[in-house]
Amino acid sequence: MITTRRVLLTIALLCSLALHLIFFGGVVWLAPFMEKKAPETLEISLYPEGQILEALTPKKQTIVRQALVPEKMKAPEDETLARFLSEQKQRVREETRAANTGMTANRSNKGLSQNNTPPTPKPSGAKTSDETDKDGYKNVDITKELQEMNRFDEGMSTIGESMPRDVRVGSFTALNTDRYLFYTFYARMEELIRYRWESRVQAVINNFDRPTLAQAGNRNWVTHIEFLLDKEGFLQKALIMKESGIMAFDAAAVNAFRDAKVFPNPPKEMVQEDGYIHIKFSFTVNYNPPTLVNRN
Repeated sequence: MITTRRVLLTIALLCSLALHLIFFGGVVWLAPFMEKKAPETLEISLYPEGQILEALTPKKQTIVRQALVPEKMKAPEDETLARFLSEQKQRVREETRAANTGMTANRSNKGLSQNNTPPTPKPSGAKTSDETDKDGYKNVDITKELQEMNRFDEGMSTIGESMPRDVRVGSFTALNTDRYLFYTFYARMEELIRYRWESRVQAVINNFDRPTLAQAGNRNWVTHIEFLLDKEGFLQKALIMKESGIMAFDAAAVNAFRDAKVFPNPPKEMVQEDGYIHIKFSFTVNYNPPTLVNRN
């Protein structure tokens, strides 16, 4: 009788041990599936104090977005070094910038480049320049002239870059530029981050109280940041070279890049010895608030 009880007790203990082992094994197996994924993080840090001035030292040439200008504003090309880099080499009679801010474009030329300007169709039955009328006068084809006029007669010119003080405000953005090999990559980056950045800045301003609005208005708030991408174009680090003075504006710039996450197909020639692509951006917020009226 005692032997039977011992056997049953032994069997019960073995079954209990087996159940515990099965339970424990199941927990171990399921654990990776039950873990919460760690939130994506981006390393953000300030430039070392001793290197800030070096990082902010103006370079000889700055990258800007290409803007078409009327032929009458262009000047003959020369071999002097322009202070701006862009899609194409261009020389103008006088450097000017548009008064309105936005994606750099001149009037109705948004989305057009010098190589894909749509031609203006000739009216049906139009005579060529080699033909003469009944009085013997040679016909002049002014299609190109009309096309040039029509391209610049509507809309508003805008500029998205911060310009040196000596570039005067005008009707168009006209800059001396040299061709930059990696311009298209920078243009794609701007398209990916501009809306994200502008919407975040607007949200920050909408949440300002009246004293902060008054303080933030009528001056420039500039954030200088160096972003590090890996060779695939994924954002890895953000190094703040200079804070603007309003932390929310600085955060808007960093988060615009973080939300974009990846900038596809970066040129392999841009990868430096440390394995990163170094991209320096300057974000300028110029807020002009409406007149604030104090109610008594």
